[in-house]
Amino acid sequence: DEDDEDDDDDKEKEDEHLPDKASPPGRRSNRGKDPAVERASERVPARARDRNSDRGAARAPGRPVDRALDRAADRRPDRATDRAPECTSEKASDRAPDRRPERAQDRVGERPTDRGDSSRARRKGEDERSREHKDASMKRDGHCSDGKRDDTADMRRDRSRDERRPSRDDRKSPPIARDDRRRDDDRRRRDDDGDRRREEEPREERRRSRSHEDRRRRDEERQRQDEEDEKRRAEDRQKRDEEKRKKEEERRRHEEELQRRRNEKRRREEAERIKMEEARRRDKDSERADAAERRKKEEAEKKEEVEQKRKEDAQKQEELNKKKQEDEKKRTEEEAKRREEDAKVLRQQQATLSVLRVLQKLSNAKPESFDSLNTELEGVLKTELPETGAQQEILRAEADRVLEYSKQYIDQVRDQQKKLEEMKAQQQQKTQDAEKNAKALIEELTQLVTHAKSAAEAAHDTAAPLAGDHNLESNEVLRISLNVEQAGKTAMKACSACADFLVQNRQPIEAADTIRVETASAIASLQPKIQNATRQATEALQRAKEHKDKIARQIALRRSCEKKAAIFKLYDKDGDGLLNREEVIACSKIEFGFELPQENLDRICRQLFQHVRKGVAFSDFQLLRTAIGIARDEARCKVKRAERLEREAKDREQALKRQSVVSEKKGVLSETCASLMKELTALEPEIQNVEGEAAALSKQVEQLKADGIKALASKIEAAQEGVRTKLVPVQDRIAKVSKEITSMPELLEAMRVELASVRSKADAQNLRLNKILTGLSCLHSSACQQEFQANESKRMELAAKLRICIEAKGGKAEDLFKTIAGEDSDEMTKEEIWAFLEEHKCDIQREKLDALFPDAPAQQKDKEHDDKATTTNSKKKSSAAIITKERFTRVMRIFYKVVKEIVLSNSLLIDQSSQLRRMDVGEVMEVLQGPMLDPSVGVYRINGKALKDAASGWVTVAGNQGVTFLLPGGNVFKVVAPTVLAEDSKDTEGKVVVHQLKAGQILEVLEWTRTSRSALGVTRIKGKVQGHGAVGWATVMGSNGTKYLEPT
Repeated sequence: DEDDEDDDDDKEKEDEHLPDKASPPGRRSNRGKDPAVERASERVPARARDRNSDRGAARAPGRPVDRALDRAADRRPDRATDRAPECTSEKASDRAPDRRPERAQDRVGERPTDRGDSSRARRKGEDERSREHKDASMKRDGHCSDGKRDDTADMRRDRSRDERRPSRDDRKSPPIARDDRRRDDDRRRRDDDGDRRREEEPREERRRSRSHEDRRRRDEERQRQDEEDEKRRAEDRQKRDEEKRKKEEERRRHEEELQRRRNEKRRREEAERIKMEEARRRDKDSERADAAERRKKEEAEKKEEVEQKRKEDAQKQEELNKKKQEDEKKRTEEEAKRREEDAKVLRQQQATLSVLRVLQKLSNAKPESFDSLNTELEGVLKTELPETGAQQEILRAEADRVLEYSKQYIDQVRDQQKKLEEMKAQQQQKTQDAEKNAKALIEELTQLVTHAKSAAEAAHDTAAPLAGDHNLESNEVLRISLNVEQAGKTAMKACSACADFLVQNRQPIEAADTIRVETASAIASLQPKIQNATRQATEALQRAKEHKDKIARQIALRRSCEKKAAIFKLYDKDGDGLLNREEVIACSKIEFGFELPQENLDRICRQLFQHVRKGVAFSDFQLLRTAIGIARDEARCKVKRAERLEREAKDREQALKRQSVVSEKKGVLSETCASLMKELTALEPEIQNVEGEAAALSKQVEQLKADGIKALASKIEAAQEGVRTKLVPVQDRIAKVSKEITSMPELLEAMRVELASVRSKADAQNLRLNKILTGLSCLHSSACQQEFQANESKRMELAAKLRICIEAKGGKAEDLFKTIAGEDSDEMTKEEIWAFLEEHKCDIQREKLDALFPDAPAQQKDKEHDDKATTTNSKKKSSAAIITKERFTRVMRIFYKVVKEIVLSNSLLIDQSSQLRRMDVGEVMEVLQGPMLDPSVGVYRINGKALKDAASGWVTVAGNQGVTFLLPGGNVFKVVAPTVLAEDSKDTEGKVVVHQLKAGQILEVLEWTRTSRSALGVTRIKGKVQGHGAVGWATVMGSNGTKYLEPT
C-alpha cells in the first residue's frame, strides 16, 4: 500500500547518505597497532564496541567532533540498553536526510513572482517536508502509519541485538577468537545493510517521482494564480488613474474660482482704504491747527504765572531772612543757658562721683580702716552732698544704707575671726580625740581577732577525729559533731563580731588623718586573720554537718524498713511470712481505703505470687503497695471518665437550648442595634456643626482677645455638652446590649460585626467630642495665660518700683506695708499706694494700679480666697477698696528661676562670702532684697530664699562676662504628676481635698512654705488653678523624690 511505499522511499533516501560500514572512515583496524593499545581495546566489552562502531558509521567521516564522540564512547562502561545499535545508526542518518537536494528541487520550480506568493509557497513546502520527516521517524521507531507500534520491527531489533551480544563463553575466549567473531559480525552486518538498501531503492524512486509530479502541479497552479492576480491588478491600476485625473481637473477649476474671488475682494478693500486715509488726513490737519491755537494761549498764561510766582518768592525770602535772624538770636540765648546748666550738671556729677567713691571705699572697708573711712564719709557728706542736686536724697539714703551695712559687716568679720580661732582650737582637740579613739578601737579589734582565732583553732581541733577514714561508732560521731557545732558557732560568732566591729568603727578609725597610714596597715594585717579564722570554723561546721547528715540518713533508712516490716507483720495474720489474697484485700482496705477489684487482685496475684509460694513475700511488699496504688488510680480514672461523659451530655443539651435562645435573642438585638445606629447617625450633623464652630474659633484665636475667646469657647462647650447629653444614653444602651451579647459566646460570634459597628461609631463620636473639649480647654488655657501675662507684667512693674523706693530709703521689701499703711495698721487703700508712688516720683499709669487692685466686685471675689478674714479699721471705712497685708504681699512677691548652676553664698561681697550650697537649674528663689551691686567685682546680686529647702543667701544674677544665672520667673508651676490641692498647708493624711490636679494644669503661686526645717520636710505652695479658680496647697516634691510640680 501507500504507507509501505513511503517507508521504502525513506529507507532508500537514508541509505544513499549512509557511509560504508565495512570500512568506516576515521577508524583503523587493529593491525599494526601498539600491543598496549590492543590490550586496552580488548578490555572494552564487545557490546560497547559494537555500539560505538554503529555510532561511528552513522556520523560523517573525518570530522573532529565525530572523533571526540568516538573516544568518549570507547571510554563508556558496558551497560544494558533497550535500544539496538541499528536504531542509533538509523536515527543518526534520519536526522540528516537528503534535504539539500530537496531544497534544490524545490528551487527549480520557483518563479520570480510576487514576494508574498513566494513566502507562502516556501512555508507550504516546509510543512510538507516536516510531515514527511515525522512519518519516516515514526516508521523508523517501529510505529505504523496509524500511530501504533510495529511489533515486527521491535522483534527484528531484539534479534539483532541478541546476535551481537557476546555470550559468557565469548567473553572468556582469547582476544584472537574475539577478533575473528567481530569480523564475522561486521561482515554479516554489511550483508544485511546491502540487502536492505536494495529493497528500499525502488520505494525511494517511486516516492521521488510522486513528489516531483506534485511539485509540477503546484507550480502550474501557482503560475495560473499569478497571471490572474496580475490581470486584476492592471485593471485596478487603470481605474485609479482615471479617478485621479478627474479629481485633479475639479481641484484646478475650484482654485481658479477662488483666485478670481480673492482678486475682486482685494480691489474693493484697496478702494475703501484710500477713502479712509483721505478722511484721516483731513482730521489730522484740523487737529494740528487747533493744537497750535491752544499752545499760544498756554504760553501766554504760563508767562503770567511765572511773573506772579517770582513776586511771591521774593516776598517769602524776605520773611525767611527775618525769621532766621530771630532764630539765631534765640539759639544764642539757649546755648548760653545750656552751658550754664551743663556746668551745674557737671558739678553735680563730680559731687555724686565723690560721694560714690567714698561709699565704695566704705563698702570694702576692713576693721582697721573703718574709722578713717567713716570720718572721710562725714566730711564728703558735708561738702559734696549739697551739690548733688536731685540725687541728694537718694545718695543720703544710699550712704546710710552703706554705713549700716559696713558696720554690720565689720561686726560680722570680727565675729568670724573670733569663731575661726575657736574653731581651730576645737579642730585640734577633735584631732587628738580622734587619734586616741582610733588607737583604742584598733587595740579592741586586735583582741577580738585573737579571741576569734583561738576559737576557730579549737573548733578545728575538735573536728580533727572526723577527718579522713575513721572507725568511730555512730554515737561517738554524733557526740563529736555536737561538740564541733558548739565550738564552731562560738568561733563564727567571734568572727562575725570582728567583722561587725570593723564595719561599724571603720569610719571613726579612718577619721584620724594623722595616723591613717598606721591604722590602714593594722586593719590590712588583721583582715587575713579574720578570714582564716572564719574559714577554719566554716570547715569544721561543714565536716560535722556532713557526718550528722550521713548518720541521720542511715537511721531514717533503718526506721523506714522497720516501719514496713511492722505493717507487713500487721497484715500477715497467719504469720507465715506471706500475704495471701485475703490479707492483700485487708491491706488495701486499711492502708489505702480502697476496695480492690477482683480483676486487679487476680493480676496482682498472677504477677507477685511466685510458683512455689502462695503469697507476697516481704521483699515484694513495696511492689504490692505500688500495684494497689495503680489499681486505685485506675478506679478513680473510671469514675472521672463517667463523670466527664455525663457532663458532656449535659453540655450538649444545654448547647441545644442555648442555640434556640440565641436565635430568638439575635432577632431582637439586631433590631436594637439598628435603632441605635439610626440614633447615632442622627447625632452626626450636630457633632459636625460643633466641630465646625471649634475649627473656626481656632482660626480666629489670633484676632480675638482673651474675653472673646472665653465667651466663644464657653458657647461651643455648652453645645458640645448638649450633644454629649444625647450621646450618653445611647452609650448606656449600647453597653447594656454589649453586656447581654457578650454573656453568651454563641450570640457574640453571631452578632460580632453588628456590635462592632455600633460600638465603633459611638466610640468615634465620643472621641470627636473629647477632641473638641480638649481643643476648647487648650484655647481656654491660652486665654487665661494671656490674661495672666498681661497682669503679671503690670504686677512686676509695680513691685519693682515700690522695692526701689523702699530700698533707696535703706529699708527692705518686707517693710513696705508698714511704711505705706502705718505701724499699727493691718490694711491700706489704693490711694495710699498712689500717694507713696507720687511722693517718690515713680512714673506709673493709674490704670495699671486699678487693674492690680480692682474695686468692689473683683475685690469681693478675691477676698473669698483669703485664709483669714480681716477686720476693717475705723479710719478706712470709706468707699475706697481695702487692701489687706496678705493681698499686698502677694502682689509684691518677686521670684527668680535658676537657668545656670550658681553658688548660694552668705554675703553680698563675693570675695568675702562663703559657699552655702549649689543651686541647680530649675530651682526657684523668692527675692527678699535687691538686685544690688557688688562693687568688688561689678555684678548684681539678690538676697532671697530658695523654695527647695528654704535656704537664704545671696546669688549672682548675671556675671561680668555676660553669663546669665537667674531670670525673673518661677511664680507659675506646671503639674507633672497627678496630686491633690488641699485646704491645709500641712502635708498630713486625712486632709480636705479642694481639687484633684491633673498633669498639664497650671498653678499661679500665691505663697509657699516648708512643712519642716529638717531634711524630711517638703515644700508646699499655695496656688490658684488657671482656668478653674480653685485655691489650695500642693506639694512640689514628695519626701520620696517624686516630683509633682515644676516651674515653667
